[in-house]
Amino acid sequence: MEDEDITLKLLKLRKLRMRMAQMAKVREAPEPEEKHAAEPDPVEELKKHISERGDEVLNVASSENPELVKRVSAALLKAIAAGRLETPIDAGDLLTLFRRLGLKVPVESRVMVHRKGETKDLRKALEENWRGA
Repeated sequence: MEDEDITLKLLKLRKLRMRMAQMAKVREAPEPEEKHAAEPDPVEELKKHISERGDEVLNVASSENPELVKRVSAALLKAIAAGRLETPIDAGDLLTLFRRLGLKVPVESRVMVHRKGETKDLRKALEENWRGA
């Protein structure tokens, strides 16, 4: 009976040593986030290739679904590098792409009026015309 107890203890000690060795390997291995830290963020890289309000569309879309936006940004960067996509990418086209992929990106739209060398919001321009009339 004592022999069985000793062999059981030896087996437990071997398994414990194996587990400790595995844990040491896991601790030594770099985490996936550290591997990607050296790579540039595809969303930030894409911002260099979009027009006017495109960065706003990317920021709002990133807040809705950051993983999807990273994957789409990486795909768009590959297409730009291969010469299959012209730059700069229009903000409206980017918005349409995200909406077709099922991401509802709420973007504030404004109508501006340019008159006599001055650009104003449509609401302000209408208010001034009504007061002036």
